[in-house]
Amino acid sequence: MKNVWQELDHERIFRSIEGITGAKLTSLLIQRNSYINRVYELEKQDGKERFIAKFYRPGRWTKEMILEEHGFLKELEAKEVPVITPVAISNKTLFSLGDINYALFPKKGGRAVDEFDKASWENIGRHLARIHLAGTLHKSSKRIIWRPGTATKHHIKVLHGTDFLPKDFKKSFDDATEIFIKKFDKLFDNNGSILIHGDCHKGNLIYRPGEGIWIIDFDDICMGPPVQDLWMLLPGNIEDSQNELEWFLKGYETFRQFDTGSLKLIPALRGMRMIHFVSWLAVQSKDPHFDKHFPETGSPRYWNELIKELQQIVYNS
Repeated sequence: MKNVWQELDHERIFRSIEGITGAKLTSLLIQRNSYINRVYELEKQDGKERFIAKFYRPGRWTKEMILEEHGFLKELEAKEVPVITPVAISNKTLFSLGDINYALFPKKGGRAVDEFDKASWENIGRHLARIHLAGTLHKSSKRIIWRPGTATKHHIKVLHGTDFLPKDFKKSFDDATEIFIKKFDKLFDNNGSILIHGDCHKGNLIYRPGEGIWIIDFDDICMGPPVQDLWMLLPGNIEDSQNELEWFLKGYETFRQFDTGSLKLIPALRGMRMIHFVSWLAVQSKDPHFDKHFPETGSPRYWNELIKELQQIVYNS
């Protein structure tokens, strides 16, 4: 089987980017953490300016989907939302190296945010409200619709297209996910599906001194309920996160009303995330060093615990 990343040798990366930018690069090529895409930090010889090259995993997104992400980022930048937009060269933000699409981004230093205080929660609330205000203007999208009957069905189909799910667990997994979709999909009716970040967790927030919190990595924008961009940030379940929720809503409702009734979707969103993740693992499992990064994944214990947790979500929510 062809390794989709075999074209990304150093020489071809430098040649392609120097051809696009017209700038000579130093020999610096630092691979950054990214399990889905390939992300590298590079440096220009003139002025020592550094930038980030993101090579998108083939088959994950179409060109149109990536350009929609870039367009959304430009909209948010114009509204002064703290996001990082791709570099445009001759009015283009998407380039190619063979069959692999890539984009260039300015390097923006920042540190990870481990814990949020009251002011941080309010700040995040304001940022997400402004993102969602922009998202409400998108009446159609090339991106997936984030609800069990659409997104989760797609992720299960992707999983079934691989040999990652052992035969011994197929029936119990399929039974659990069928009941999950049947129970929860209807809850997403009339819940205000808009264009959202889709993968808003602490790892996709950075703090820049003097500027505050920035939201990054819009790879997984989708059409879904705004609560999807909140629940992964909470330190625990809703009952144990009342202060954080109050602070978030104070910031969010400065710009946009938040539907607190949508909090009932969180158990379903958690289950969707689990199914999405195992689908992602199935695709990643053929990559070199996968076993090193995910040593327990795919074991009988892993599948037993996953199916049990899905069943608990179904029967306890």
